[in-house]
This record gives sequence, structure tokens and C-alpha cells, in this order.
Amino acid sequence: MKIASTSHIDHHCNVCEPRGGCLGMQLLDDPGVSKHLKQAKRISRKGEHVFREGEDADAFYVVRSGSIKSYLVTEDGEEQVLGFYLPGDVFGLDSTELQQRMSSATTLETTSLCRFPHVYLADKAQGSNLLRITAEQMQRDHNLVLMLARKDADGRIASFLDDLACRYWSRGYSASAFLLSMSRQDIGCYLGLAVETVSRTLTRFQECGVLQVNRREVEILDHDTLRKIAGIRLDSASDCSKASGLNSA
Repeated sequence: MKIASTSHIDHHCNVCEPRGGCLGMQLLDDPGVSKHLKQAKRISRKGEHVFREGEDADAFYVVRSGSIKSYLVTEDGEEQVLGFYLPGDVFGLDSTELQQRMSSATTLETTSLCRFPHVYLADKAQGSNLLRITAEQMQRDHNLVLMLARKDADGRIASFLDDLACRYWSRGYSASAFLLSMSRQDIGCYLGLAVETVSRTLTRFQECGVLQVNRREVEILDHDTLRKIAGIRLDSASDCSKASGLNSA
């Protein structure tokens, strides 16, 4: 298995294949789309905005390499992280009734994207695949709501790491060793925790032998225990932990 260092993923479109096929790859089968897509690929440096809240929402994006953070600014001026997007993920589908962006998106590292104007999906079968990917991401959002309502700090961070592990595994990368492209502050904002709590919890997990942490490098040593902390039943463990041999038993 390859370690998921998202900034060093090959820039060819086949990076999305392990998750069941990239939507962009399917759109390339249409000659009319292929011609325009050559101009739609873009590489952004760390910290650059893909779009900002309030801008016209006329396109969506597929992450080819790197990672993206989506967020909005609350009424009191605070940033609220909404989610993180990895290679193969689709983002930029949220919009108001006036077709304006509901959130902002910025790069966490050097990132390569494919941009698709919404008009490309008109009367195309690929729309069903887009709906499937969107449904997966909506499920993740629902899980986040439940996590914030029911779990303590340990449970939230354990759930977050387990979700990342499974997402990396579905893309053909290691589910036990990966890089956190997001900062501790971003993780805390996303999970509703203070940055100090995130750091202390990761340190405690390391002291208990669940993880090995070296700055942004994370290695899961005991996935069963991590899942117990997250409140996930081991007999209902997802395919990623079973197939990747993460269970300690």
C-alpha cells in the first residue's frame, strides 16, 4: 500500500480509479467535454481560494491531487470548517436559490483540480454518478452532526481518523499511515474542539499505543481500539478495516 501523501499523488486522471471511477474520467468520454476539459484543469498553490462565499456557483470540481478545505464565516466573523476533500472527491455543489456559493473553498497544499461547468451534466448519464458521490458526502455530513451531538473529544477525533483512513483506503492508499494536510486548528474547528484539546488527545492516543504521531504524520497502530473509542461496533466494521488488515485480532 502507498502512504497517502496527497500532495505527491500522480497528476493523471487515474488517481480516482480506486474509488470506483472518476466522474471526470467518464466525462472525458464525451469529445465535446474533452475539448473543454483541457482548459479546465488547474493547479493551485497552498492557501489559494478555489471560490469564495457569495460568488456565482456555475461549476463544480473534482480533486485530482492535494486536498481542499471548505468553510464559511459566521455572523461574528469566526471561521467554521465544513469539510475536507481528498483526491477523487467532488465539491462545489452547494449553492443558494440565486446560484451563489454558500461557502468558500481553499487549498491545504499544492492541489490539482478539474473544473466542470454545471451545463456539462445536462441530459448526461454521468449525473447519476454525481448523485452517488454527493450522497456519500451528505452521509459524511450527517455522521458529523451525530458525532458533534453525542461524542466526547476522544470519540470525535477517533471517528475523524477512522473516516480518513477509510477514505484513503478507498483510493488505493494506506489506511494505517497517512499525512494530515489539515492543521490541528482546522481539525478542532471542524470537530467543535479547541486546538489544545486536539493536540492533547492525539498525544494521549499515542501514549496508549493507539497511534504514532510525528507532526502531521499519523500511523494507526491499533485500529480496533480506535474504533472502540469512536463508538463503532467491531462486528460492523467497514470494508476498509477488514480488507486492509487493520483489525488487531
